[in-house]
Amino acid sequence: MHRLILSVLLSASAMTATHAQDVTTPAAGSAERKQLLDTARGPLEKKLGQPIKFVVKSLKASGDWAFLYAAMQGSDGHPVNYVGTSFEQASEAGVMSKNYAALLQRSGATWGLRAEAIGPTDVAWTNWAQDYGAPAGIFDVD
Repeated sequence: MHRLILSVLLSASAMTATHAQDVTTPAAGSAERKQLLDTARGPLEKKLGQPIKFVVKSLKASGDWAFLYAAMQGSDGHPVNYVGTSFEQASEAGVMSKNYAALLQRSGATWGLRAEAIGPTDVAWTNWAQDYGAPAGIFDVD
């Protein structure tokens, strides 16, 4: 019985330590920030068929996880244009925003895209911490 209680306490302690990791914001101009933004931007540009700039609203990292919430702009600095994309009809129907959300995970020295929401009109990332095991603190959008 004592072993069971000790095991439960150690497991709870390990889970708390995992979720209590420090949450940081990669500094503007830093290599980490550039790598995170480029990791998210590449697949997005392929899906939209156009160059994308991010106006970062929130970028938070903790351990091997990062969450990006940004406005999307075209190369001309105007909001992203969905004309000619698979999102055109949804945009015309008013169910697409100009925002973007991405969950990224680091493996070794490389960041990869785990989940994204293109043009969300609600909080599409509500379950990402639970679904992917990412620290909940990175999803606090300022």
